[in-house]
Amino acid sequence: MRYLLLLMVAFLWGSLASELEPAKFSTSIVKPWGYQDAELAGQGLLPSFTRALANEAGVEYRNTMRPYPRVIKEIEAGSADFAVMFASPHSEKIAVDLGLVVTVKIVAVAKAGEAPIQHVSQLAGKRVGVIRGSAYGPDIDDNPLLERISFINTEQGIQMLLLGRIDAMIAVNYSINYALQELDIAPTQITSIYHLATRNIHLYWSRSSSQIEQANRLQLALARLREDGVLDKIFALDGTLANHY
Repeated sequence: MRYLLLLMVAFLWGSLASELEPAKFSTSIVKPWGYQDAELAGQGLLPSFTRALANEAGVEYRNTMRPYPRVIKEIEAGSADFAVMFASPHSEKIAVDLGLVVTVKIVAVAKAGEAPIQHVSQLAGKRVGVIRGSAYGPDIDDNPLLERISFINTEQGIQMLLLGRIDAMIAVNYSINYALQELDIAPTQITSIYHLATRNIHLYWSRSSSQIEQANRLQLALARLREDGVLDKIFALDGTLANHY
């Protein structure tokens, strides 16, 4: 009888799992976090993370690639159930925090050999490269003493830096890592001169989503991926960058 009950429980659990709706993810389409290959398949850090997470949770999923502002809107509206977003009061307002995914650093870099600075005010009068449309805080965005020069992506920024067209560049450490690899440039050619901020990126579940079972499974799976070191492998930085940025 006990064996029969166990079989029934297993059967019911399997039926429940098969009836779960696919989890709808919305992912930022900016390299290296997310992009599409020639077949329009999702590539990058976050699609790799989502695949590992859903597999660990035993949850089917669909993932759409969007500009980051649209990711936020879809989570707020509930047209997407899950997304990886920067931790912030607004994220907490529109979604439930399921756990930390990765921590990033926003840094100012210069050519190798440049000395570190102690405050952002020491960038006054310098040509500072920033990614078009990005926000780094009032010390950078609203500072009248900086000559801000916009570029399309981090790869272009690094090229401008090495050519001497800008004196410093501000970017996220993971974007710098990806750009150096894409350009086949040794990390030793640039150096971090100032650490502007550290930002945490979390997995969120839309407050307008009804996928509570999927959310529970994904939250537990995220904890297991962290404990097993899978997150460290997915979000590994180049050794030189990890030490300096």
